[in-house]
Amino acid sequence: MYAAVTATVAVLLLASSTSLPAADVEKPQAAQAEAKEADAAKSEVVVSGSPGLIQTPTVEELDASLPEGGALSGQDLYDRFLKNRRKLESAYQESYSVSKDPAGNEQRVNFWLKWRDYRDENDEPVDDIESKTILKLTGPFEMRHTSYLYVHHDELDDEQFMYSPHRGRTARMSLAGQTIAGTDFSFDDFLLTVDDVEDGHFKRLADEEIDGVPVYVVDAVMKSSSRSSYTRSMLWLEKDHYVPIKARYWDSVGVMSKELTSRADKIKEFGGAWVATESKMTNLLEETHTLMYLEKLDPRAELSDYDFSLSQLEFKP
Repeated sequence: MYAAVTATVAVLLLASSTSLPAADVEKPQAAQAEAKEADAAKSEVVVSGSPGLIQTPTVEELDASLPEGGALSGQDLYDRFLKNRRKLESAYQESYSVSKDPAGNEQRVNFWLKWRDYRDENDEPVDDIESKTILKLTGPFEMRHTSYLYVHHDELDDEQFMYSPHRGRTARMSLAGQTIAGTDFSFDDFLLTVDDVEDGHFKRLADEEIDGVPVYVVDAVMKSSSRSSYTRSMLWLEKDHYVPIKARYWDSVGVMSKELTSRADKIKEFGGAWVATESKMTNLLEETHTLMYLEKLDPRAELSDYDFSLSQLEFKP
């Protein structure tokens, strides 16, 4: 049986190998030449009008064609998230929040915020200062004129101050992890400057969709040297502008404590930076949440050192 099968296979191979040249012999020479030219055209790669050259695909093309994971690493994605935020070199914004407690009671808080990037053209801090942020409450009535100042240093410890109109004085304090005016947002969440890629370990997870919007997913575990009050976060970044439309945060003891969601259809462009104008922060431990609305943003505000002086914190009737 084995000999018979072998003989049959040998006959088939022989027939196939001898029949192709025979067909070629029967073709006219002109037809053979045309066939060879057609075969050569099929095998030739033409890119941007240059025959025979193979073009390396761009990162965007690779990312679109490859399966989850793509061409961008978790660190690449986090870096693009940071670069979008840092396009706001000097900014003034007006916002308000609406908080709800477990009983459904609401409280509205109005505030304005100023922020300035102090790094030079080489992305280096000037006099060890990377940025300054000042935030002042304008309502409700009993909270008006409460102010906060945050000076973000490169090597030195950050400087943090709070002005209390009830006490009539400014005091140095630690603002890290502190909530603002009873909302579910902490001062860390208001800062336009966030940790650098050197301050954490980043892993890209499987891409997902949120309400039909394709998103990148990045898991960020912060190093012990990081100044963030969060030890870990997960970001769901919409793919067009790297703005998080969902984020989860773990506190100092490793408990997932907060979740941020933003409406993708409310992401707007300000001076080249893309910003979510409506967000919701949920405190998963207290079962409360706060809605945040951006009413005004000047991405090119002219701000001087005087705008961030301690005297600007104080209320002057």
